[in-house]
Amino acid sequence: MTSEKIPGRKGLPVGTAGKTLLLLSGGFDSPVAGYLMMQRGVRLEMVHFFSPPYTSEGAKQKVLDLTKELTTYGGEINVHIVPFTALQQKLHREIPHGYSMTVMRRMMLKIAEQIAAKNEILSITTGESLGQVASQTMESMHAINAITNYPIMRPLVAMDKSEIMSIAEEIGTYPISIRPFDDCCTVFVPNAPKTKPKKDKVEYFEGLLDLTADIEACINDTEVVTIKPFDNEEPEVDDLF
Repeated sequence: MTSEKIPGRKGLPVGTAGKTLLLLSGGFDSPVAGYLMMQRGVRLEMVHFFSPPYTSEGAKQKVLDLTKELTTYGGEINVHIVPFTALQQKLHREIPHGYSMTVMRRMMLKIAEQIAAKNEILSITTGESLGQVASQTMESMHAINAITNYPIMRPLVAMDKSEIMSIAEEIGTYPISIRPFDDCCTVFVPNAPKTKPKKDKVEYFEGLLDLTADIEACINDTEVVTIKPFDNEEPEVDDLF
């Protein structure tokens, strides 16, 4: 008599460790980050920053398809699609270009924090990997984190790209992530972003602008799409936050 050991998915039942709001772009990293959080028993909701006409409907659909793939591991997921164009244009126009990316990511966290609070979500998750790009240095993370008191989960922080892409292939998100549609993080990218931004300078440039109404507009016009696993029908859409 012989037997074979077949490894399972590991982890904890989804939902037993609370809920997180995942900043979901169309790349490889954030879907993998979401999958790893689900392995630890965390239920996901997504937030995606959408900047038409600079980002296309194809980019939006890419995010919904990535979410659909992840529902097979953790059940129904809400996607909060934030209209980001006007605020992103304002930051590009008014903030010195070396600091515009840092301020943009701070605004993303500020908006995500408010969405999380209104939905009883206890943390924010990102797909950041230390040193991978200019906004993911230790100095950048420090300056960006300072905008919120919410816990920021970074399950990929010590992984390299090959490890991340290997997991993406394993969980089925890789072929979706390679679709050639840009997300808002790839538009208005400065030629020389600060890799070691100073928090006091970031706060100074940010403080020259009144962004309250812009942030409120983003939140008020957020579209919520509910994605269900194994469901081929059109997703449910709530036009109001």
